[in-house]
Amino acid sequence: YWKWFGAFKDMHDRLREIGKPTVARVNGIAVGGGNELQMACDLAVMVDDAYIRHVGPEHGSVPAGGATQWLPILVGDRRAREILLLCDEIPARQAEEWGLVNRAVPAAELDSAVDYYVERLAAKLPQTIRYTKQQLNWWRDLSWHDTIGHARDWLALSMLGDEAKEAVEAFLNRR
Repeated sequence: YWKWFGAFKDMHDRLREIGKPTVARVNGIAVGGGNELQMACDLAVMVDDAYIRHVGPEHGSVPAGGATQWLPILVGDRRAREILLLCDEIPARQAEEWGLVNRAVPAAELDSAVDYYVERLAAKLPQTIRYTKQQLNWWRDLSWHDTIGHARDWLALSMLGDEAKEAVEAFLNRR
């Protein structure tokens, strides 16, 4: 788990540090790490019949691969706690209202909504966009770099515990 989480962390770092804006195209549910990856992007468009959810507390894993660091920044502390502690589904329209995604659109409009952002971003000055992105990432990077090392260690250890083993067993056996 420790090794896998290192690769997950590296993927997050690349998305944030690429120097160009990234647009998440969410064409289905975004659960756990899937939502953490879309949060690592600069903009996000989601189909309106999908949802976002975190299930770590139900399945033995702390959502520390972006969710505990960035949800309070995106939606505020109380909503972040609601999302992460209660593990409820957040429908796409609610995710849009809360600021988890920029837009929730019908599936038939997903590509055109993504293209809208891409075309507008492509028309901007690249160096200015790069520096703006770097500045916007400051708060996210601060919380990320201060927590990700111990989160990785803790997750690796916790996944060896009885609680996590039972949660995985229950999931595999559909209990």
